Amino acid sequence: MQKLTCFIIVFVAAATADLLYQDRSRGATLKPISACCDIPELGDSKPLTECSNPKLAGPCNDVHCVFEKSGFLVDKNTLNKDAYRNHLRQWSENHPGWSEAIERAITDCVDKDLRQYLDYPCRAYDVFTCTGIAMLKKCPKDAWKC
Repeated sequence: MQKLTCFIIVFVAAATADLLYQDRSRGATLKPISACCDIPELGDSKPLTECSNPKLAGPCNDVHCVFEKSGFLVDKNTLNKDAYRNHLRQWSENHPGWSEAIERAITDCVDKDLRQYLDYPCRAYDVFTCTGIAMLKKCPKDAWKC
């Protein structure tokens, strides 16, 4: 009985030590790199709420809805570049450390007309995806999680 109790104590101690060690060292990961940069919410709460209840299905519909309600689209296929550029710059004023990332997003995604090549054209998705990638490339050190 005493040997069994001793074994259980040693086993629990070893398992606990292993869990504590895992918490302190993250090790290698194959997470998408986007999971490593904690980019704050880019959208305003009103359009996000309006387009979330219910959440629209598909890869484009919810992003298109938010862009449309935010005034970022002239029509379904045309970005209102001034409105989006102004929104991003205003956002960066409220999020210190992100101005370089925002300027990269404006250069790469607003001033250029890029396609992300979904099976069907979706201007809002193209711009939003490009914005996320540009911001990831210039992620501030204090927002990096991996």
